[in-house]
Amino acid sequence: MHENGFEVVSITADDVDTLKRFAARRKIKFPLLSDEKKEAIAAFNLFNDRFPEGSRYYGTAVPQVVVVGANGVVTRTFSGHGYTSDEEIEGIVDRAAAGPAS
Repeated sequence: MHENGFEVVSITADDVDTLKRFAARRKIKFPLLSDEKKEAIAAFNLFNDRFPEGSRYYGTAVPQVVVVGANGVVTRTFSGHGYTSDEEIEGIVDRAAAGPAS
């Protein structure tokens, strides 16, 4: 749990073993969750269709951080980066703690 009361988690369509290797290689300390069936990806409308159907990458999540409040409501979204370092995630959490974007 982050000091601001947020839980930082990444959800991808990768399998658990791939996520373990990726986290170890990149020294990622926040949880990486596997969504192989792409249910959460679909629920947050992050389905990436820029790759052709049948491609390994078809339907992978569009890189985005979604901040969900304790009441289950999305309060902020951040996109356009890879979000692979703790420092980058910490910056996002700090901005999210500041409240909804104006």
